[in-house]
Amino acid sequence: MKKILSVVAVCGAAFLTACDSNAGAKNGDTVVIDFAGYLDGVAFDGGTATNFPLVLGSGQFVPGFEEQLVGMEQGETRDINITFPDNYYPELAGKDVVFTVTVNEIVKK
Repeated sequence: MKKILSVVAVCGAAFLTACDSNAGAKNGDTVVIDFAGYLDGVAFDGGTATNFPLVLGSGQFVPGFEEQLVGMEQGETRDINITFPDNYYPELAGKDVVFTVTVNEIVKK
């Protein structure tokens, strides 16, 4: 019991973010991500970025993208499947694409 209380004390308010950094990303957190978008297996122009800071739930990306990042952990890579809206850039409008996303860092809200 003393060991548990010691661990809890170490993870006090000042250190809570650092102790919880692998708990998975939540809405309101900022994830620093690398991503590459693919249409029919081929990377498309403008679909790649490195160390991009994204606040989950901000609506900055197309619908369906940010929602699939919730729960990801630092260092995790995941394929995100989305369909671009019909009113998007003509060459991508209505198309199904895959983004390979890696979470480099999670900054808790």
